[in-house]
Amino acid sequence: MIPSLFVSHGSPQLVLEGGEWAKALRKTGEEILTLKPSLVLVVSAHWITDSPHLEGSERPKTIHDFSGFGEELYRFEYPAKGDPDLVREIAKEVGARVVSRGLDHGSWAVLCHLFPKGEVPVSQLSISSNLSLEGHLELGGRLRSFRDRVVVLGSGGAVHNLRDAIFNPNRVPSWAVEFKEFLKEAVLKKDLQALLNYRDDLGRLAHPTEEHIIPLFYFMSSLFEE
Repeated sequence: MIPSLFVSHGSPQLVLEGGEWAKALRKTGEEILTLKPSLVLVVSAHWITDSPHLEGSERPKTIHDFSGFGEELYRFEYPAKGDPDLVREIAKEVGARVVSRGLDHGSWAVLCHLFPKGEVPVSQLSISSNLSLEGHLELGGRLRSFRDRVVVLGSGGAVHNLRDAIFNPNRVPSWAVEFKEFLKEAVLKKDLQALLNYRDDLGRLAHPTEEHIIPLFYFMSSLFEE
């Protein structure tokens, strides 16, 4: 069985800065490579469509979907390759449309540390805006039949409140720590009901919008056998 992951991808600047986060991803990637995965399927917070779409290019391009960073980051190219045949197989299972779109920074900012040489082919599954959290869990569950070949990588954020981060850049608020601990406990306990009901006052503060927590549900759906 190939592992699934959920990663808080943070700022694109981490591509250049690295640090302990990058070292942990590098070590994880080395361990996964020993299992010889056929594909990494990324669910990124930064691709939202009205229905499921899959990136199916032979050479997915690097999309620089951000602003306000240094020129070096805009020149960065991730050496991604695809597997169109396997992507079409997955698309049939999940009812997705195959397109040539490329990889946004939610994908390559993680992959450049996880598999720095582009060792594993990559695809990306969009977040369908018409699905509920339960719907995302169900769609993620359809990927279980590929778990012997595919790394499911949810790329979002344990906490994502950019407004607070911009106005309070030098402190970690207590509510963010509290919500992160809630997520950690719920994941370790495989408590889907707690996660589905995360959107209380604390949850709305941690995630004013849902796109950065939705990838977690694709990771969670992989933890349960049919």
